[in-house]
Amino acid sequence: MVFDYPTPAALAHFLLTQVVAEQETADSRTQTDHAAAPAVDFAADIRLDADIQPAPEVAHTVHEPQEILLTGATGFLGAFMLRDLMRTTRGRVHCLVRAEDGARAWERLRANLEWYRVWDEVNPERITVHSGDLTQNHLGLDEVDFDELARRVDVVYHCGAAVHWLRPYSDLKAANVLGTQEILRLAARHRTVPVHHVSTAGVFAGGGDGHAPLRTDAPTGPGEALPSGYVQSKWVAEQVIELARDRGLPVSVYRVHVISGDQINGACQTQDFVWLSLKGMVQAGAVPATGGGRFHLLPVDYTSAAIIGLSRQEESAGRTFHLFNQNALSLATCVEYLRSLGYPLAEKELGEWSACIRGDHDNAVTPLLDAFEYMVTETDSFYPPIDTSETDAALLDSGIQCPPVTEELFAKYIEFFVAAGHFPPAGGRVGR
Repeated sequence: MVFDYPTPAALAHFLLTQVVAEQETADSRTQTDHAAAPAVDFAADIRLDADIQPAPEVAHTVHEPQEILLTGATGFLGAFMLRDLMRTTRGRVHCLVRAEDGARAWERLRANLEWYRVWDEVNPERITVHSGDLTQNHLGLDEVDFDELARRVDVVYHCGAAVHWLRPYSDLKAANVLGTQEILRLAARHRTVPVHHVSTAGVFAGGGDGHAPLRTDAPTGPGEALPSGYVQSKWVAEQVIELARDRGLPVSVYRVHVISGDQINGACQTQDFVWLSLKGMVQAGAVPATGGGRFHLLPVDYTSAAIIGLSRQEESAGRTFHLFNQNALSLATCVEYLRSLGYPLAEKELGEWSACIRGDHDNAVTPLLDAFEYMVTETDSFYPPIDTSETDAALLDSGIQCPPVTEELFAKYIEFFVAAGHFPPAGGRVGR
């Protein structure tokens, strides 16, 4: 329920309506239930405005784009996508950034690139920042600017999204569903250009039959079966994209799994389930005695390179690809690596360890403890196998390969977290 009612007031109101409903007559119970938050009608949201149609000229693949639109450049993957578009093209990159004005948009963009240590690898003279908003019509741009951008861009990389694991679908719909529709509107308006949409492997409601890895054509959803508002919104966005594809718009989809840091500079996001879990163990000075738990980490530089590489291939146009690391990193190996770096970690039975975590409200893994316990006890359900054969085949001759997370790379991530103040030095005090 906390996913649908994320504030104390909302949750209390919902529970009150349920209690009252049980005490009243059948007629009044029906009225009370109707007054409670309505169920989401996902089918009603799977729609694409009728005026979003391909233009007479349609480009399915662009090898040397001169004008590129990138959303999400103030996020994790988007920062590296911008860096790699600088490296692999000579074009101008237009970045849509949510901000009050252009100056603040530039500040947000630069601060993000500096955090991920890629600012020195981009050329500001080849970047145009647009102060906009995915939740607004025309991406928050006025009609003239929106039309001019639609006329200029050769290709769109849509990485932007509102990512939050506790907010309900209704809060995320505007950015993740309606924002995707506005991206499609822009791409289709004049000479229809390809859209490369970053989605999530979380659109699958389950692990298939428990044995076969999930292929790109395996059924996704339905929305009602998905565990959070975020993945529900990404699933609906994919259904909207299918409508666009049926109309002839060239849209490729990249379902991305868990992204980890850069292989060179170690830069990584901090608010991630994997690293919050490991930080929680360091804070507790203890780990659970369990043989379960594993992670499939995609280095962000591989993820960015793979998406851009696939986007340049004519045979890949309009397809769906899975980005998933088949090389698993077990929780036990993570603990071994942390100990080798000098972090003292005692071993406790899972129940005792969980009780220790629950008693410390400042521990990083406390809000995620139920998910963590599920991950270590039902790992195959938590991280079902994903088929990447189509991605591997398409990238076979490109030199772009998904690497394992080695002890050396793991240490590089921890070094970044220590430098950023997210992890303590071994033996140091851990902040919140």
